[in-house]
Amino acid sequence: DHEVAKLVGAPPGYLGHRETHPLLTQAKLAAITSERSSLSIVLFDEVEKAAPTLQKLLLGVLDKAALRLGDNNVVNFERTLIFLTSNLGAQGMMKALSPGFGFCGNQASPPETSRLESIALAAVRKTFSPEFVNRIDASITYQPLSTESLAEILAQHLDELQQHIELRLGSRGFRLVVSDKCRKFLLSEGSCTTYGARELKRTVHRQLTQPLANMVVLGRVKPGGCVRADYDEKSNSLRLRAA
Repeated sequence: DHEVAKLVGAPPGYLGHRETHPLLTQAKLAAITSERSSLSIVLFDEVEKAAPTLQKLLLGVLDKAALRLGDNNVVNFERTLIFLTSNLGAQGMMKALSPGFGFCGNQASPPETSRLESIALAAVRKTFSPEFVNRIDASITYQPLSTESLAEILAQHLDELQQHIELRLGSRGFRLVVSDKCRKFLLSEGSCTTYGARELKRTVHRQLTQPLANMVVLGRVKPGGCVRADYDEKSNSLRLRAA
């Protein structure tokens, strides 16, 4: 609860009032705007883990688009978009996506989007007060990541790995070539409905980044060379070969 006071600052009379600078000020909202848009974006990530006092603080912001700070100054939120992310209903949605009981439970067709939205909204209404939920303009339920989305995320991780190699090694850098079979193996190992795309990132680190680091330390990769990552069907693992 005391951490929420950092958003608005300590009111006059409290110890350290002049030394406490609020986080949500009009100057900071104006500082995060761009030349092409005057809108500010404020994000509260995983808001269900916040103290209940944050909900009371946001009630006035979401209703009147104004926030009174501890020094009695008022912050205008009329040109601000507020996003609240949450994992509420995730477990219920996972059970709906992969039911494990009944006949042919794992072969059931995926539920409709409306059903997933109802599960998420039910969890939101159970956690937050009705007056707080009523002040939210739109509730968006994210769908599980598809295979195409995971493939794009994997491509981004591989590009970042190549940039990391060039940045850290400089003139001793090399080029990394990942075959299609290797990408499919990484997707199969890193696809997890429970942990999402973070498991894919850990798989890339475990299967590619660490073995590449060992090859560099042992001097198996020549500067300006190439390392090809292929999938070995016999050992069901990746094989890195320097050229």
